[in-house]
Amino acid sequence: MKLWFKIFITSLFLVVAVINITAAVILTNNRTLMITRERSRAVASHEFICAGLKNNVAYERLRSDRFVMSKSDIDDIVRNTILKQSDDGDIAIIYDKKGEVARAGSDKVNPSGLPEKIKNKDDVFSLIKDVNESSYIFVASEIILEDNEYYVITSNDITEIYTEGARQLKFVQVISVVLACVTAIFLLIMIKLFLRPLAEINRSINEISEGNYSKRLKTAGSEELRTLSENINKMAGSVEKNYNRIEAVAEERKRFIDSLAHEIKTPLTSILGFADILRIKKNISPEELGEYSGIIVDEAKRIRSLSGKLMELISSGNGTLELKPVNTENILEDLKIVFMPIVQAKGIALTVECEPLMINADEDIFKSLIYNLLDNAVKASCEGGKIHLSCKRDGVYAVISVRDNGIGITEEDRRHIFEAFYMADKSRSRKQGGAGLGLALCSEIAKKHNAEITLESTPGKGTDVRVRIKISGVSGNEV
Repeated sequence: MKLWFKIFITSLFLVVAVINITAAVILTNNRTLMITRERSRAVASHEFICAGLKNNVAYERLRSDRFVMSKSDIDDIVRNTILKQSDDGDIAIIYDKKGEVARAGSDKVNPSGLPEKIKNKDDVFSLIKDVNESSYIFVASEIILEDNEYYVITSNDITEIYTEGARQLKFVQVISVVLACVTAIFLLIMIKLFLRPLAEINRSINEISEGNYSKRLKTAGSEELRTLSENINKMAGSVEKNYNRIEAVAEERKRFIDSLAHEIKTPLTSILGFADILRIKKNISPEELGEYSGIIVDEAKRIRSLSGKLMELISSGNGTLELKPVNTENILEDLKIVFMPIVQAKGIALTVECEPLMINADEDIFKSLIYNLLDNAVKASCEGGKIHLSCKRDGVYAVISVRDNGIGITEEDRRHIFEAFYMADKSRSRKQGGAGLGLALCSEIAKKHNAEITLESTPGKGTDVRVRIKISGVSGNEV
């Protein structure tokens, strides 16, 4: 069941119920007032008849100059009085001893049983009783005429009051139906108007769910609808932002995989080619065997290096690193031990200068960052070159620098140097087993450590790469 229909049915039911209840209360109150007024009139008429009986008896006694009148004379006076008062309603006089009834008016009203109800009553007694589809107010009281007890019972027809009440009730029912129809039309129009913004919101949400994440709702209408529209706009904004981020990541990974496939194709082609030569060629000299085998080994090493760095790049981009206090001096000294044989073999001078500072880092991953920077510096340096590795304090930051006097990097290449698979000098990098993943890996690792990595370079003069990371403390060891 739709919301508008629920609101419509509920509202219509409440309106009709209120109208009918109000009408019923008013009609009931009106009928009660009319009955009360009719009861008062009937009691007044009854008391007037009783007073007339007493006055007539007293008058006849005085006129006949009697001290006490006989019961037969009193009965005659009662009958004559009742006949004179018959126009005011049905009147019955009940004799207490014999049970004789002196009646005036129609015989349709049977007062039997009423005397028993007014026994032991000190005042006038009245009740409403239905007789033959008619309603009457009976008023009864006991009077003493010359030491004779009589019950005087009068009745007034109030059927018209109930008939009028039923007529009014029927009229109210008809009016109720008419008002219900009018109210239903009015409610339907108003509900449709009030819920129109919800329909617009629903259409907008459908558009967003179908991929139109730039869709925004108008913040108009009531306060509740404005709040709802604002919240939906916030949700759509967050969805659009996340969608764009995921789309960018997906596009980057696609480009990453395409570049990886391209990079692997070259060494695999070389390996397959020279392996095929070794398989097919029957007469192969030891020199050729050594040359071809060396090429296969070099290309295999390149693939291994490529896959290893790729895994490092992927693992650094996903997951959360466990950062602990690490001494920069220990990291630089360990790397110095690793690279010293390499630089000595190439005739490169490596110097290390470190101020012992404590940083929060994943030691192995952060060491991989500096390792890649040193590896790039070695590849960019020629025999006789110099590499300087240092760590210095700059306010609340530790700045780790890898500076060389190698071939340098052009301004155009610096714009893309931290992109995966980008190589400034592709022929030179491939000869040295590079794949363009080192600096991209360094950038990812720096982001994971909330560090900043910058690069300054001049072609032909060298490159200076700096990693700026916040200090967590100062080591107790001194250089």
